[in-house]
Amino acid sequence: MAIDPHTLRAAQEGDAEAQLRIAKLLLFGGAQAGEQSAEAVRWLQSAAEKDNPAAMVMLGKLYRNGFGVLQDYGQAVKWIRTAAERGDPDGMLELGRLYRDGVGFPRDPVRAYVWFNRAAAALHGDAVRDRAEVLRSLTADQLKDAQAQSSAVEAGLPDAKLAKDNRQ
Repeated sequence: MAIDPHTLRAAQEGDAEAQLRIAKLLLFGGAQAGEQSAEAVRWLQSAAEKDNPAAMVMLGKLYRNGFGVLQDYGQAVKWIRTAAERGDPDGMLELGRLYRDGVGFPRDPVRAYVWFNRAAAALHGDAVRDRAEVLRSLTADQLKDAQAQSSAVEAGLPDAKLAKDNRQ
């Protein structure tokens, strides 16, 4: 598993996409050595700090699962929420899952529905399934609230619940 020299040079020069490619190769390209995982996390961190949403989501998932890093729900929420708030469908899906499972903040099926709904609207197929699953646990009033919140967030209107979550 050799890293292409052109990709390495681009990553070293700050190209976030190249950094993401190297991190994926290090994480999923074969041996799972600890040093290799640590290097992958460094590349992901760099790409995430350059506003690469795919790197943010991947880094957040690593922190959620404690794969290659110590498990840290605060870091998981930080990176996944940032990607979601910037409109990344994978970030929206993962943020919905955090709310659904109560990871990083209290379990909230209404907020989970909001983020699954937004991800589904952005054509993320898995979000449709997850939204339908969480829908079964909502009352009619909760569903009405969740759909209203989805519309408000999508329209860029301030959401008191989101603002509160961001201060946590």
